[in-house]
Amino acid sequence: MISTITVNYKTADYLEQMLESLFEFHKLEEVEVVVVENNSGDDLSKIASRFPNVRIIYSNINLGFAGGCNLGIKSAHGDYLVLINPDILLTQDSLYKIRDAMEKETDIGIGGVSLKNLDGTQQKCVWRFPTPIDQLALLFKIQHLLPSLRVISKWRMDDFDYSKDSDVDQVMGAFFCIRKSLIDRIGLLDDGFFMWYEEVDYCKRTRDTGLRVHYFSDIEAKHKKGSSFDRVGTLKKQNMFRRSVRRYMKKHFGTVLGSIFWVLEPIFWIFSVAASIIKPI
Repeated sequence: MISTITVNYKTADYLEQMLESLFEFHKLEEVEVVVVENNSGDDLSKIASRFPNVRIIYSNINLGFAGGCNLGIKSAHGDYLVLINPDILLTQDSLYKIRDAMEKETDIGIGGVSLKNLDGTQQKCVWRFPTPIDQLALLFKIQHLLPSLRVISKWRMDDFDYSKDSDVDQVMGAFFCIRKSLIDRIGLLDDGFFMWYEEVDYCKRTRDTGLRVHYFSDIEAKHKKGSSFDRVGTLKKQNMFRRSVRRYMKKHFGTVLGSIFWVLEPIFWIFSVAASIIKPI
């Protein structure tokens, strides 16, 4: 069985469209669909009425993305669990396709797909693992002055060929297929990442076990991108992002390097304020 887990936070409008697209290409009896309402205040009664086979779990606190996913994962029964964002639109039977592909290659722990913008153009959805150097450059907002800076370009994999299947460091969490046996082996997502970098951390933990993270070029979905974030202020998003970067650096590069990001936090905050003025949305 395939289980999908979707975390809703002020995205009921997108969620309804996503479910419509999901059931257009997949049979009710073959996919377990779990939605976690992450204390956003959204009224999901219409969705519950339209899609009675969808299991809706209500959290009485905002658990963040990782925590919301974990709540859904704990109640899921599938051999493959797909974390799927509310702002995804399925254009094919992508759940079946990724299940079948991962059945053939049992050393793939996590699978990602080719995410398209709503106009059909390719969206960036794979990256290398972050390093202290590229994350420092990012937090100092150097990319706004030097968008082609090599250290940033390398991390973003600007030269990646999206037309070919490939093992990668990380795939985007908007459509993130996890083999259930991997969860049994390394555990749940780290809910210390309230937002951002939870999927990066999970890919890193997966690769550290010797299993593969794989991008499937011929499996597609459309992605609006940032539906929940559209409804959160820029400074608040920046603060959440910096907290996640600090946690990732400490976890994977040690306390000493991680502490550098704490020491520089006031400077990063100043740069984030400046960026919010220049680019308020």
